[in-house]
Amino acid sequence: MTIKKRFAGATLVAVLGLTAVACGNDDSSSDTTAAPETTAAPAPEPSGPNTAAGEIPEGGAEVAISGDVSVFAGLEVGIANLAPVPGAERWSRPLEKCLTDAGATVDFQDVGGDPTKLPGILEAWSAAGKAAVFNIGIDMSGQDSLIAAFSEAGAPFVIWGAGNPAGVVALDANQEEDGRIIARYVAEQIGGEGDVVLINANNPALQSREAGIKEVFAEFPGINLTVTGEALGFSEESAQKSTEAALQANPEVKAVIGGFGSLGVGAARAVEAAGSSAIVVSMNGDPEEYAAIRAGGAFKATVADGHEYGGEAACQIAASILAGNPAPGEAGTPIFATSVLVTADNVPAEGSIEPTPRAFYQMP
Repeated sequence: MTIKKRFAGATLVAVLGLTAVACGNDDSSSDTTAAPETTAAPAPEPSGPNTAAGEIPEGGAEVAISGDVSVFAGLEVGIANLAPVPGAERWSRPLEKCLTDAGATVDFQDVGGDPTKLPGILEAWSAAGKAAVFNIGIDMSGQDSLIAAFSEAGAPFVIWGAGNPAGVVALDANQEEDGRIIARYVAEQIGGEGDVVLINANNPALQSREAGIKEVFAEFPGINLTVTGEALGFSEESAQKSTEAALQANPEVKAVIGGFGSLGVGAARAVEAAGSSAIVVSMNGDPEEYAAIRAGGAFKATVADGHEYGGEAACQIAASILAGNPAPGEAGTPIFATSVLVTADNVPAEGSIEPTPRAFYQMP
């Protein structure tokens, strides 16, 4: 496998790749790994669990999630939401519904992609004595003292895709496994060889997905991977621009991978406008990705990583802790939701979520 990497901009962002803001500059750099002299046959199908169908990866330990949410009746809780985009609200809105249906009063705070707003929100919630707090995707660096304050007050703190600081219950998708799932699909579709472009951004979750993709492609010496994109480019427009440039540089590209849902949708626009035969895929499982699959164009697949199920699990986890039970699983270890590969064969109808029941697990 040959890897070329070009990014516009060099700033590493510490928030989950869910914002819809594109920026960056014209600076670029590249690193190239020489391809082997010979082209090996495609690697054999994995013999372990079928993680593309929602099974737990080899070595994972399932974590039981349960809790009587009626405990929330009359309580005040807070939800901090990264941005009003599907990737965030697919977790926060089902969580909010669970809480309000149970009788809680919810303070829903949207930071619009700006993590610097989080400390002030948490300070206000701590002073107000919120019974439980939740965070979807907002970087929590430096918030240790505030997290400790909630712990001392007995208020559960549950997050999704926001790292794994001490004192919280950290839920997430297994981002590296998402990358492996989509890479296996692409390798199969292109016969284990050809030029592939990954449109990505400098973001922890997206970089983890990239690591999973590279791990699988390392088994296919005939696949040449180029990684490009804007450092802070999470929008469809950013991905479209990066893909246009990649196709101009190499019209023979066989596949384009978007590291995030919006990046895949934007890449598909560029591929179709260029008249390219490349397939396009991405990861997240957002409604616009499903719409692109149903449209039958260049966009062929995504990995749905279970945000909705994570929101429901967060509600139950906090309820169980409020009832006096310990947090589920092994303390300090993230709890992952299983993912599902979505193609034209199983794409949900408009307005529906991917319906495969999710399991929750921890890795050693």
